[in-house]
Amino acid sequence: MAIKPAEPYPGKLEYPINKEDQYNTKLVFQAVRVKPPKLTALGSGNSSDSVRGLTEGARGARNSGNSGSGVSNLKFFDIGGERADIYIPVGGFQVNDGFDYAQTSLGSMGAGASAALNRGDDLASSVMAGVAEAGQSFLDAFNVIKGNKDIGRAATLKASTLIPNEQLRNAAQITNRATMNPNIRTNFNGVAVREFNFSFKFIPCSPQESLSVKSLIKFFRFHSYPEEIASFGAFSVGFEYPNMFKIRLLSNSGNKHFKNIGTPIKLCYLKSVSVTYNATSPVLHKDGSPTEIDMNMTFVEYKAQTRKDIEAEGSDSFYHFENGPVSNASPRSTPSGGVSDGFGGGD
Repeated sequence: MAIKPAEPYPGKLEYPINKEDQYNTKLVFQAVRVKPPKLTALGSGNSSDSVRGLTEGARGARNSGNSGSGVSNLKFFDIGGERADIYIPVGGFQVNDGFDYAQTSLGSMGAGASAALNRGDDLASSVMAGVAEAGQSFLDAFNVIKGNKDIGRAATLKASTLIPNEQLRNAAQITNRATMNPNIRTNFNGVAVREFNFSFKFIPCSPQESLSVKSLIKFFRFHSYPEEIASFGAFSVGFEYPNMFKIRLLSNSGNKHFKNIGTPIKLCYLKSVSVTYNATSPVLHKDGSPTEIDMNMTFVEYKAQTRKDIEAEGSDSFYHFENGPVSNASPRSTPSGGVSDGFGGGD
């Protein structure tokens, strides 16, 4: 997908304009494109050849060279000239790492199996230990029914859980003045995909600066939308994935050399963008452009992170897509006065 508009934004992609010397920090949003591997052939028509072609394609998508017969490798690159610089004072930049935990009940059967596994027993033996625990409960229930009183309070408690009627089961436990331990454990289910919210209030002091804000808004909206996939040019049959954004909070370390500060963010999709014009003031510039613009955006990282990603923070590889190599940038020109288009940690 080529970026078709030769100049989709009428102004500079920065705010405020011509005042970068007054700020030591800025947020940089670089548009990034992922070009998927292209299947050119799947074999000789034999189904096994087709499956083999797809398998080789998936494997070759991660290689920097040719991926073998039938595919071109996956590529991703920053889009030259498609970057927005917003100069802001540091404050309120929040990063939340979230994890999915849930409580689960092992019961007596699961607790028995878990204890066996923790002792080093093999899986089959541990399962049998759990089954044996359940079988003992049935035997205890039989003894209770027969009126044997010497099986112990614990056995009586376990036997009461086998009573099918809930009211009778509760009555038995109340009489015994004991309840079963559900053996609750905390279960790790995965890592949450992080989201980031950015809110900006622009107060353009001139029509030119208002035009710059308009360009920023169109930049974000343009790359958040997908491009259609047409069938023979007649009608749309699908959508390509939208472009992503590389987001960095940078600080001027001297001589206009900016470095990453804070926790880095993986490549993100722009999930939502909301714009409000002149929310508190009806005043307009002489050319009719707004004097107050509020923009709220929510970005979502393309993947959940692992410890490997945390270890890669501070290196170029942190910003790689699916651990693939960075391809050459798009030939579009880079705005003057900006940072390099590389995927390094600084500018």
